[in-house]
Amino acid sequence: MTTDQRPSLTTVEALNRLLDLATGHCVSQAFFAACNLGVFEELSKGPATAEELSQKIRIHALGCRRLLMALDHLGLVERENQRFRNSELGSYCTSSSPVNLAALSGIGTPFYHMFEFLVDALKENSPRWEQALGVSSEDVFGALYADPARLRQFAQLMNALSIPEGAEIARRFDFTPHQCIMDVAGGPGGIAVQIGVQHPHLRGIIMDMAPVCRVAEEYIQACGLAGRFTTAAADLFAGPYPPGADVLVLGHILHDWNDDNCRRILRNCFQTLPAAGVLLVSEQALNNDFSGSSLALRGDLTMLVVCESGARERSEAEYRSLLEEAGFHEVEILRMEAPRDLIVARKR
Repeated sequence: MTTDQRPSLTTVEALNRLLDLATGHCVSQAFFAACNLGVFEELSKGPATAEELSQKIRIHALGCRRLLMALDHLGLVERENQRFRNSELGSYCTSSSPVNLAALSGIGTPFYHMFEFLVDALKENSPRWEQALGVSSEDVFGALYADPARLRQFAQLMNALSIPEGAEIARRFDFTPHQCIMDVAGGPGGIAVQIGVQHPHLRGIIMDMAPVCRVAEEYIQACGLAGRFTTAAADLFAGPYPPGADVLVLGHILHDWNDDNCRRILRNCFQTLPAAGVLLVSEQALNNDFSGSSLALRGDLTMLVVCESGARERSEAEYRSLLEEAGFHEVEILRMEAPRDLIVARKR
């Protein structure tokens, strides 16, 4: 079709589409508010009117009705007459869900505020911690690791992302020939533990900083894997990593770092693995022209705002190059239904 044959876009159509983009923050904030107020948790106990719910979550009745109507439009709740109940999607944001996805509301703090300064991040190619919050990322995460309650809350966010992905990886990759997996900087352990649940012959190690390992131990216990899984404290960059695993997992790690830091991590992984060992990298791999899913491209901007200069969502070719430079071969990219893809790299 030539240019002059393209259907015309009217001014009103353009206005509607651009307004939808410009007001996207209303959607995320409505979701965050509903999670933080406990809307879905309360509705899991039974349908309620806006007035009934407002009393339980302690907000104004009119405000509650307005929020519920927005959530209804988004498919998070359903309305019958004047009573509201969770939709199938909203029910995933409750404690009765296999994984409580209400923890995703943690994305709003502090990252949402940092996006106010996206223009400056684009100009300077650097994160916005100091500008948005008046503190460095080291200060923020140092305080997080020192506060057990906040660390557990952050761990819930990590597991909300990792548990569904771990279950998907367990289905897509053949773990039959392997004996032990280690989740490198594995946080609370959502990926590796889900793999262990589906493959009972595997042993597992969750490697992270000591305060995080304590949270991971609780999750391992809760999932009934204490006999097979353990934790180990080690530094992501300094190493050495604990020996004994023939499969290593890097989930949501490499996109946080620039190329030089990625090389350090991958060298540590290569040195730790035995011959015929496998590295599984869970990341959103962009296409080689840097196009990708909307989630991957939003993630790329998030890495710009939040992480060190040079951190980013990488293309298939960039991941392949980094892995082969570290000594890996037979690099394969598996496109996943989960938000992240799986990059498989093998050691001779």
